[in-house]
Amino acid sequence: MKQIPLIILMISLSSCLTFAQGNTGKNPGSFYGDVFLNYNYSSVTSQSSFRLNRLHFGYKYQFSDNLYFNGMIESAREDYEAAGDYNGITNLFEFCLGFKFSQIEGKFGLIGTELNQQQEKLWKHRYIDKVYADKYGFAPTNDFGLLLIYKPTDIINLDLAITNGEGHKTFQADSTFRYAAGVTLKPRKGIIARLYGDVVAGSESAQSNLIGILGFESDLLTFGLEWNKQFNNSHFSGHHRGGFSSYLSYNFSEKYQAFGRYDYHSSNKPENFFTNWNLANDGQLAIAGIQYKLHSQINLALDYRAWIREIDKEVQSYLFFDVELSF
Repeated sequence: MKQIPLIILMISLSSCLTFAQGNTGKNPGSFYGDVFLNYNYSSVTSQSSFRLNRLHFGYKYQFSDNLYFNGMIESAREDYEAAGDYNGITNLFEFCLGFKFSQIEGKFGLIGTELNQQQEKLWKHRYIDKVYADKYGFAPTNDFGLLLIYKPTDIINLDLAITNGEGHKTFQADSTFRYAAGVTLKPRKGIIARLYGDVVAGSESAQSNLIGILGFESDLLTFGLEWNKQFNNSHFSGHHRGGFSSYLSYNFSEKYQAFGRYDYHSSNKPENFFTNWNLANDGQLAIAGIQYKLHSQINLALDYRAWIREIDKEVQSYLFFDVELSF
């Protein structure tokens, strides 16, 4: 299988670092990761199946208080399709040098971007589905490049990134980069606001994304609302798309939690078009479910999902039993 060389690479690298640590007395590294599993039923095909949605396997090594290495591989197939191929889905996901000096921190190499980090913290159910910008493919969540984060106070932090723009599965050498910037505000305990934007130049027109987020988080209740807009999709002038996503979770007890989510996703009708340019993929997503915390590192969820196609108003329903394991 194509996945085996990557797994061997990770184990070999971690072994070398552990051996070096044993000779120098430096702080040891640690393995970490997560696994997303599910059993699902689709009303579209009237079929059900067991699935492995995602595997993350990582290793972090602390060179000093200010410098660290982080490496991660990913195997993922997270669409709703009834059939699929598990071959060739394993990739390098993050391999980078990380640093932190006083109020400035960052990463260099194959890095995780700040496109969706805050949204995932508010959504809290990444093992069930991706957040809006990731789910609808607005930009790569991991890419080759440099990320800088400046935290002058506990109230505000700024992030800047320059990446290849094509994601962690593609290497490019065309000198066209994605430039991204974001600002996150936490004016009071539990209140979060964020604005993010990025741009990639193109031969016809530049593609850009703009995302606004507002959230509230407490011991009992978490709420998030985000607005997403993409201009000039795939560098086609006038081809825009976007929408909003809202999600809510409520803790009935330490073990039980109810959650829900609603997405609205649509494209515009460019000049000389009779319909929206991306009508086949426009629609609404609704998710509702109950989560049970079996262990501090194991979550179980029973949830219903509905995708309402804009093109014909067909409701595609799914029932899922999801499992999240983290270590």
